[in-house]
Amino acid sequence: MRSTILKAILAIGGTALGLAATPSQAECLSAPPNLVEAGYLTVGTSLTAPPMGFMNDDKPSGFDPEFIAAVAEKMCLKTRIVNVTFQGLFPGLIARKFDVIASQIGITEPRKEMFDFVPVFVGGLRLVTQKDSGLKFQTESDVCGHAASIVAGSTQMAALDKVKGDCPAGKPMTLKVFSNQSEALNEVAKGTVNVAYVDWPVAAYLIQQRPKDFVEASPVLSGKGPNTERNRNGIVIRKGDSATQDAVAAAVKAAMSTGAYDDILKRWNLADGDVRKVN
Repeated sequence: MRSTILKAILAIGGTALGLAATPSQAECLSAPPNLVEAGYLTVGTSLTAPPMGFMNDDKPSGFDPEFIAAVAEKMCLKTRIVNVTFQGLFPGLIARKFDVIASQIGITEPRKEMFDFVPVFVGGLRLVTQKDSGLKFQTESDVCGHAASIVAGSTQMAALDKVKGDCPAGKPMTLKVFSNQSEALNEVAKGTVNVAYVDWPVAAYLIQQRPKDFVEASPVLSGKGPNTERNRNGIVIRKGDSATQDAVAAAVKAAMSTGAYDDILKRWNLADGDVRKVN
């Protein structure tokens, strides 16, 4: 299937990502039927948010592309990455431009009505400010009176939209919407907003890379209200495509049992996202 969206395609295999060699044919798990391209698991993702998914030396890097490559490897498939904006992920999956989505997608009740999932990570959200701002937030309601940057269609956007209308008249919340988390964070650096609301791994990576510029300004939040569990993130499957879901779930389990999952979590300092530690 060739379209303008596939101009962003980058073919990667397990070996290119530093993973183990492809198993022998006898060891292969069943692959999903009716793949977009035979021999490949075509994956929709948005490579704009290190350490979950980003371009590094012109190669897809981070948890999402590396773990989905490990999953595909268990089915003796290579991965073909389709790098699109976040807004293009769900329409692209529905249109069968790719087989699955692997892009830190939170498993929410509204999304479960439209898609199926295989859980692979524990997400969470964090507010980030300039280091010397002095701002601290305990919940999304504390963003009242401030300008915040968010990603269009994200869990963060839904969370802030939910409380925005309840802000006091003298403390309105201003939201600036962007296509990815890197753009949202750049607005904080430029001083055009007070705070960015992003995924916790993105915040951790950013602060590690630029400790003089940014600081964590909140605990890890669920985005669903106080005292609620963080969302799990998952590989997204078309609703009702049980054959693909079963094949991917079996391959995920195999990748976890052989240590590939642990290696990738360790590589990107993401142990707090281990989905096996969540009931």
